[in-house]
Amino acid sequence: MYSQLPAYSHNNYKLACYCLTIAGWYFILGGSANAQSAPAAVQINNENSIAPEQLASKNTNPDPTRDSRDNTPEQPAQLAPPVNPQIAQVAPIPTIIAPLLLPPSFLPPSLPIIPINSVLTPELLLPPNNTPAVAPINAPIAPPQSTTVKDPRFIIAPQVLDPKVVDPFSTQFILNGNKVSHFTTTVVTTGFETGNFRNTDLSFDVYKLIGAKNVQSVTADRVVRVNSTMDVVGIRSIAQHQDIDVSVAQPQTLLGFRQQISLDADCLDGSGRTCTFLPGLVIDESVLDPNKLQPTSVKVTSQFGDVISPASVTAIRGDGFGGGANGEKFGIDLTVPVVGVVAPPEGSPPPVLTGERQEKFRTGVAVNYTRMNQDFATNGVESTLGRTIRSLNYVNGDRNQLVNALTNAIGQILPDFRPSIAPGKPGARIVVNPNLYRVASALRLPDNSLTVYQGGTGYAPSFGADPKVPPGASHQALWVGMSPVVEREYLRDYRYITLREPRIVANGGGEGGSLPVDVNLNNFGFNSSGLQNAYGQGYVTVLNRDVSRVDTDTIRQRTDYYPHISFTGAKLTENSLWRYYTGAIVNAGFEPKTTTNIKVYVGTDYAVVNPRGLSFNVGGIGYLNPDPEYSTQLFVNATQAIPLGANPRNNLTLGVNANYIIDGSITLQSLPIRSAQSFVNAGVALNFGDISIGGTQFFGNILSESVENKTIFNLSWKVTDRFRVGGFVSAFDRNISTNPFGANISYDLDPNSNSAIYLGWNAAEIDFRRTLGSTANVYKDNTISVSLRYGF
Repeated sequence: MYSQLPAYSHNNYKLACYCLTIAGWYFILGGSANAQSAPAAVQINNENSIAPEQLASKNTNPDPTRDSRDNTPEQPAQLAPPVNPQIAQVAPIPTIIAPLLLPPSFLPPSLPIIPINSVLTPELLLPPNNTPAVAPINAPIAPPQSTTVKDPRFIIAPQVLDPKVVDPFSTQFILNGNKVSHFTTTVVTTGFETGNFRNTDLSFDVYKLIGAKNVQSVTADRVVRVNSTMDVVGIRSIAQHQDIDVSVAQPQTLLGFRQQISLDADCLDGSGRTCTFLPGLVIDESVLDPNKLQPTSVKVTSQFGDVISPASVTAIRGDGFGGGANGEKFGIDLTVPVVGVVAPPEGSPPPVLTGERQEKFRTGVAVNYTRMNQDFATNGVESTLGRTIRSLNYVNGDRNQLVNALTNAIGQILPDFRPSIAPGKPGARIVVNPNLYRVASALRLPDNSLTVYQGGTGYAPSFGADPKVPPGASHQALWVGMSPVVEREYLRDYRYITLREPRIVANGGGEGGSLPVDVNLNNFGFNSSGLQNAYGQGYVTVLNRDVSRVDTDTIRQRTDYYPHISFTGAKLTENSLWRYYTGAIVNAGFEPKTTTNIKVYVGTDYAVVNPRGLSFNVGGIGYLNPDPEYSTQLFVNATQAIPLGANPRNNLTLGVNANYIIDGSITLQSLPIRSAQSFVNAGVALNFGDISIGGTQFFGNILSESVENKTIFNLSWKVTDRFRVGGFVSAFDRNISTNPFGANISYDLDPNSNSAIYLGWNAAEIDFRRTLGSTANVYKDNTISVSLRYGF
């Protein structure tokens, strides 16, 4: 009997050696990494951190990226954690409508066992019929290479199958979050989000199948084998740079002054001419930084001892400060706009504060070439599936090019997984268990990551206790890839916005001869009492300037890809799924980073769907050296569907959800930052055919640092088979950042290729009064999102 553990080349020991070798390589890189460790990375809430897939509703936000050939029903959505209550953590407005209360289903679609009307005998075996793994009897097959010499290794020699007779369910695999089968052609997914206070965030993901082949054979030991290979190329945008600014504007009146001084006398050479005994220095509005109101340079108009023309002497001797004539400027003329702030009059109301939030994005590009090699084998009693995926990836602008290139190279030399299986017995009937394919697609793979290598094996018996119910299946795999890690730095800055021209509030000064002036220039000093015919000027003007001072806190985020290794496994039955996984993300240390050197994790989750309408899932994951993207958390959710009449589309669904994030926060410059929050909620969804009405209540103060109390109602309507509309409203919300209301529409352009267009709009509010006081504003924004998926 074939072991349930992965097997390679008929030897489980070899797989263990390969896993240990790869794991050792990763940990060696981690040990040699730069030991310098800055604060762990954290991001201010943004659309990506709010997890749109958790916000999506089955009816209000159809997933435009779902492959229509995938038999998996649209995942009911989990209620999303709202944004952080800190000002600098205020999340941008999610552009996806609030959900019905339905938890995500981990279970792939269930399929019945399909018996094959043929038996394994030593004689020539006809190709099996009507199964996802092999072609039907009347399938057109390529002629044998030779009809004169029979290969003793085969009862039926390897023959290429017509792609039309191979079920795509048997060749479907997950690549970088996309579902690919041998029916895939070219798939384009693109979209953008824009708002009042953010630049347009454009994203795209394009992948194309460039080659596919399915080869079937029956070996001499009566084992049916199908080998499938596919080649895929892709290009996608990736998040690389993001600045999140939270600004607070406060009106102020600045105190400044203008000082003007000159000193001239008879030149020291005895010529009788008049010379200046101060350098000519000018700071005026032309050299002031308009944002900081500080000088960027000093104009030097004359040097100590320069001769002053008679015309300039006349101008200097005139009323008021005179610097010269005919373009000549002598003396010091300094304008200093800011020396302090004028206090408001006693009893005046407090100033009005204005806050706002802005986002700026810059994306990079990742390209990849992937080859998938899959071996299916069955002997009529059990079936095995070996699947190996290799990819070459390049991320433009990434700072880890060297170590990522090494990771890609290692992925090309790791082995193919072809599990062993016992010989078939004469008279055995071929029965393919579809759970073998379901569990292979149900593995937990790292989110937002790029696959370099995935190799694993699955096992499933052909018959169970109930002949109508497929028995369970298992699959284990080794995954190597590149995962995004965010580095952050905290910046604080300010600027002034001048509201009115400076006004004079006081001035004074004088000029004339016999003024006592002490001069010290470069350690050379003298007193004006020793000068002949000395003449000096001295004036001071006090200025007030009305401005708005804007203080800005910025979280600057830089995303790079790091090597990631993971071992993942799953056991699946008709209505349950248990997944387990462990792994590590490594900073290889080729370049100093602010992230910790290694993030090790272990996790598991378990899901059950009860035929009577009850479903639940529970799980958790723990991280060593966590950060906001990779944090330790526990989750549980459950729903109960209550039928309303004979129509299965009429039902009442009740549910509860909880997600406890234990260590997802970091601190930058005393500012706590996190990507998501813990939450507890409960809700109800009333479904009548094509119309659905739902409500969700979040409960604050149950978990630490959790979402505050809020109540959301939403409505969706499937107008036609292709056209859907939806909307939501927040009736009550005590969070700083809220989404009062929103709406979306979607239209299926081509249901056969799952091509669709989606348009969403969300209003957003940030109540700065909660942190800045009653005189602060409520910031309002509108976010529009458009996405398009099209299969050619």
